[in-house]
Amino acid sequence: MKEWKYLNKDYIESLKKTFRTLEDKRDELIQLGRTINKNSKTIIYSLIRDDWEEAEKYIEENRKLVKQLFEEVTKNYPQYYNNAFIPLQEYVEAEVVYHYLKEGRIPTHEELGIPEEAYVTGLMDAAGELLRKAVEEMIKDNLDFAIRIREILEEIYLAMLSLNFKNFDYRKKVDYVGGVLNRLIDYIFQKQTRRGGDFKGENN
Repeated sequence: MKEWKYLNKDYIESLKKTFRTLEDKRDELIQLGRTINKNSKTIIYSLIRDDWEEAEKYIEENRKLVKQLFEEVTKNYPQYYNNAFIPLQEYVEAEVVYHYLKEGRIPTHEELGIPEEAYVTGLMDAAGELLRKAVEEMIKDNLDFAIRIREILEEIYLAMLSLNFKNFDYRKKVDYVGGVLNRLIDYIFQKQTRRGGDFKGENN
């Protein structure tokens, strides 16, 4: 093999080892993120079905995993922060639904230990899951619950609208929350005008 004139082979070999280590860490963080995503979806599904035991189990596990992921991408591997954004967002979504259904409030990003960007996107995504829960409760003739959800969706929508995002993706999410709110208002109107009948929600 021809001798290299400008690059030291030992140096290149050390770079190779470094990149293998980084690639392995990236794969590890991606897998960690997938677990967080899966747990978050399980939490929301369990909450909508009123399976609190299942939700609580995954809430505790998810909080530990998110703390681990966030520390890794902020302290040790900041180059992989983008790989953590969606899992952090999914985590916020599950926590917002959990806190609202359990305590009637929305946690702040400081409480969750999450940066503002992931927080607001997760908060807005939670609107769709709160709508699902409202529809489930309306099917059970629990209209009061749906009206409370309408109030919180209105507040989320107005709060996010007031932030006047310049980022197009964030603005789309604000529009999404507005659409979710309008659908719920329509469902409530249907239920109020046909009280006592079967409510089918999105399948109606």
